[in-house]
Amino acid sequence: MMKGEKKNPAETIVENKEYIYPSLFYISGLLVGAYLFSFINQSSFLSIINSAFNIKENAFISLFLSRFCVYFSIYILCVFLGMCLVGFPLLNIIMSVSGIETAIKTAYYYVNYSYKGIGFSLLLIIPESAAVATVLIYAIKTSNELSKTIFDIAAKNNQTKEVEIRYYLKQYLIFGLIVSLIALINALIIYLLSGIIKI
Repeated sequence: MMKGEKKNPAETIVENKEYIYPSLFYISGLLVGAYLFSFINQSSFLSIINSAFNIKENAFISLFLSRFCVYFSIYILCVFLGMCLVGFPLLNIIMSVSGIETAIKTAYYYVNYSYKGIGFSLLLIIPESAAVATVLIYAIKTSNELSKTIFDIAAKNNQTKEVEIRYYLKQYLIFGLIVSLIALINALIIYLLSGIIKI
């Protein structure tokens, strides 16, 4: 394509589909989560939320470990599906589940705490969820590539393709470190702001 020539929107979508599809699944998860919130038993959900954000019961290490376990479990599932023969059709479901979880938490704070809940969500929930979703989108792209390569080699008996395992391991290590850093930063913010933010 020549410089200055405008791209067809359909071509742009096809070129960036590895990022667009997971984003659409995440948005659909947000919508489904907001809808499902009305059916959730809020008393049991309250105990889960309180255990996650109650600083009196949770020291900084507990906050970090709880977030790290949740984020890393989702991330490990993404890596596992990337190493599976037929993992690539299932990868976008991870984004939907992540979107549902974010929407339910945000809806809970909005319904129960009104404007204070919106402020809490904007400060603590939405930035954290957006950072995790961004990492997951890139991890899903990598896992898609790996899973499709494995599928081509095994199912289609394509001997011309090779799995560059070192490249994928490097990518997964970087994404894993970022997930750990997000958990650490989020736990630190909640811990430091616990005296200021009361909800």
